[in-house]
Amino acid sequence: MKVKLGTTPLRVEYTDDELKDRVLSYIDSNTDGVGFRDICDHLLMIANDEGKIIKDSDTDYECMELDRADTLRVSRALWQEIWSYRLFIDFDTTHYKATDTYFMRYSPES
Repeated sequence: MKVKLGTTPLRVEYTDDELKDRVLSYIDSNTDGVGFRDICDHLLMIANDEGKIIKDSDTDYECMELDRADTLRVSRALWQEIWSYRLFIDFDTTHYKATDTYFMRYSPES
C-alpha cells in the first residue's frame, strides 16, 4: 500500500445530472446557505462513500480535493440554477464563518 502525501486532486465518476443532484440536495439541506468549497468537499465525501472517486486502489491519500474539471462541473450546475432563478448568490460574507461564495435557494418571498 502506498501513501500519497499532500493534497491530491481527484475526479468523481458522476454524470453531470448525478453531480447536479448531489450538489442541489446538499444546498437544500442547508437553508442558511452553503459555500462553494463546502459543496466541493461534500461532493467528494459522498463520492468516497459511494465508491465513485477515480483513484488508485492500492493508495491511501493524506488529503483529497475535487479535481479542477469537476469543480467546473459544479460551477456549471450552480449557474444553470442561478439562470433559472432557482438559486442565488449571497454576497453578505460577514454572515458566514469563512470567506467564500455562498449559495442559497431562491424563493420569491425572500
